[in-house]
Amino acid sequence: MRGVAWLLRAGALACAALSAGCGDSTLPPSVRPEPSAWAVDAGALKLRVDENPWRLRFFDAEGNALLNEAAASSAALGGLAVFPGPPSAGAGAAPLLPPVVLGTPAAPVAREQGWTAAMRLVAERRDGDVWIGSVATANPELSLEVRAFAQADGVIAIEVLPDTSLGIQAMRVGFEAAPGEGFFGFGQRSQAVNQAGEVLEHYVGEGPYQDEEYPFITAVVPKWGIRWRRDASYYPIPWLLSSRGYGVLLDHDELSYHRLDATVWSAEVEAAALRFRVFAGPTPAEALRRYTEATGRQPDTLAPWAFGPWVQAQGGNLDARSVEQITRFVAADVPTSVTAGYTHYLPCGDQRGVEDQQRQHVRALNALGTAVHAYFNPMLCADYQPVFDQAIEQGVLIRDRLGQTYRYPYTTSTVFEVSQFDFTAPGTVAFVRRLLDEAIGHGYEGWMEDFGEYTPLDAVDRNGVTGTAFHNRYPRDYHCGFAAATAHHRKPLARFVRSGWTGSAACSPIVWGGDPSTVFGFDGLESSIYQALSMGLSGVGIWGSDIGGFFALGFTRRTPELLDRWIAFGAFSVIFRNQAGGIVIPDKDQPEIWDEPHLPIWRRYAKLRTQLYPYVRAAVDTYYRTGLPVMRHHVLTHPQDPQAIALDDQYLFGPDLLVAPVYQAGATERRLYLPHGRWVNFWDAVIYEEPTGAFRLREGTIPIVEGGQWVTVPAPREQIPLFVRAGARIPVLPPDVQTLADHGGPDIVRLRDRENQIRELHFPS
Repeated sequence: MRGVAWLLRAGALACAALSAGCGDSTLPPSVRPEPSAWAVDAGALKLRVDENPWRLRFFDAEGNALLNEAAASSAALGGLAVFPGPPSAGAGAAPLLPPVVLGTPAAPVAREQGWTAAMRLVAERRDGDVWIGSVATANPELSLEVRAFAQADGVIAIEVLPDTSLGIQAMRVGFEAAPGEGFFGFGQRSQAVNQAGEVLEHYVGEGPYQDEEYPFITAVVPKWGIRWRRDASYYPIPWLLSSRGYGVLLDHDELSYHRLDATVWSAEVEAAALRFRVFAGPTPAEALRRYTEATGRQPDTLAPWAFGPWVQAQGGNLDARSVEQITRFVAADVPTSVTAGYTHYLPCGDQRGVEDQQRQHVRALNALGTAVHAYFNPMLCADYQPVFDQAIEQGVLIRDRLGQTYRYPYTTSTVFEVSQFDFTAPGTVAFVRRLLDEAIGHGYEGWMEDFGEYTPLDAVDRNGVTGTAFHNRYPRDYHCGFAAATAHHRKPLARFVRSGWTGSAACSPIVWGGDPSTVFGFDGLESSIYQALSMGLSGVGIWGSDIGGFFALGFTRRTPELLDRWIAFGAFSVIFRNQAGGIVIPDKDQPEIWDEPHLPIWRRYAKLRTQLYPYVRAAVDTYYRTGLPVMRHHVLTHPQDPQAIALDDQYLFGPDLLVAPVYQAGATERRLYLPHGRWVNFWDAVIYEEPTGAFRLREGTIPIVEGGQWVTVPAPREQIPLFVRAGARIPVLPPDVQTLADHGGPDIVRLRDRENQIRELHFPS
């Protein structure tokens, strides 16, 4: 059956369990249905269908109302409905989204009126475990077949298939929102974490950017690769996680929207069918566990060095200055586990002619104790010969509607003609494997797996899929294709990606936030905090940002203060990685971590982060088992504390460290909220011994602060506001560990040299 086949495809990936308390916000009480009234019983989640008027109603394991479909409406917000008409531009059958116009942010298609609503259930039947209902709408010429399935305990899948000869432009479903309900998830978002009140677009693309940057960006990015919106995202997911302890995933690749009103929220997709899944709690953390179990968590494939300090050194690819820089770091006792190299094996084969230098460069950096990474993206330059012609001959590139290889201009410091690999074509994985094996053979242990957002909307995959469906799904195809191409290697590879979509986490060991601006606020440091937390609430637990920012366009510039604050935030991100250089137009001086005013701060946090490896690793392992991210929004950790839930700018890093980054220029103190419990100010309790880099507990009485209150703490530039749960035992490595990699000679102290000497910082209770 169509529905069962879709359901089996949808529930492909797996894991275990976690619960973090219980929320107290509920829908208005209602009479509990008798067990015989369930259309679907999935244990922790149950579905009842009201006949007239039609309504889907979801209940928890005890029969308490959890989620009620909204009332029928022809307006933009309402229950199950169809929008008749020809498909919108970009919906899959047509080639282009409305283009980005300079000065005009991209708005969703206006569908404020004209929806044809589901009205009443006219018949129902069962086909095995599948409930099937026939539903009349407000248009006698249009009826709906609704199928409901129990996918797993606490997970119910819904499929809606219109029965009509009318054209269908979009479909939607909407549900009642409880007073004060928060809406989280949605992939990586930069303008907020709680998206209540927003209209969110789900379209893979560049951004967001500062408004004044769009004239530059739109001049170099293909028009289908960018949307001028504050909610623009490299990694959107049409996934909603409610503060009330349920989640809903829209199971579509086509362009879609969430409209999150105070009384009703809706999910709308430009498609001729509707598929979604509802995930039970009872807590947000438990709903997130079920979601990540169904769609996949990032793979447990990383070596310890991935969780140590990453340094993009001075000088760039194959430049002797990068080796000199890491040599100076070793001499200055600055721990470094990874050296970032950006030799572009793709798109244009920059390694050609310098293969021996690649090997020598990697060996020199390995001798200093660091792993080294390279660079790939899914594009292939037409002048990368004979590789490009071989790719055409073997049919592994995307095609246009006439079946010809699709080519388009790709702009960096120059303009290249490129195509992209099509991972639905037989032979693509094997073709790419040869290219990746070359880099691994040169000694690289990972790479930036860049881009994935540029699939043209009139490109066609080997299965005939086009439009936004192919465009949005492409990052999953791409990253899973690279994962398959490297699966035969035994050594861990740190592949870090920026693009993504539903399900691509399972193939993306590391995600980074893309290319932020060198500013404190929107699209800068503040947005990076929001990105980290929204990604964690969307099932991505291994994440980091470009420390210091990437774009410095016009009058924007990285300031010394910004760099110091971002270093501290980066140390309490899962991946601690600096960004040197970036795109700076016009050219201007910018501070870097190796500059004298900043190196002591970088060393301080590189020391702390390296010593915290056992703690970080335990939190990472919790994510792999349960889906609970390392960077934890309070809706996951304190769902009963409304003041904590309301905060988007502080978080728990693992189970015991409360982090409140400073993201306002000129700040010397930070006001933060301590959730219920008892807490210790880390900097009141710990001494940093600069000569050795050790962090040790102070002697004497250490004050304990009661939670459930706001506090204001000093925030000098070298000190991120940080609290520890009272009574916590934080495992740490000895301070002389210089690298978490297995590289380096006898003068380099490695993790394996000290892994049996872990001690604990035992904070008072």
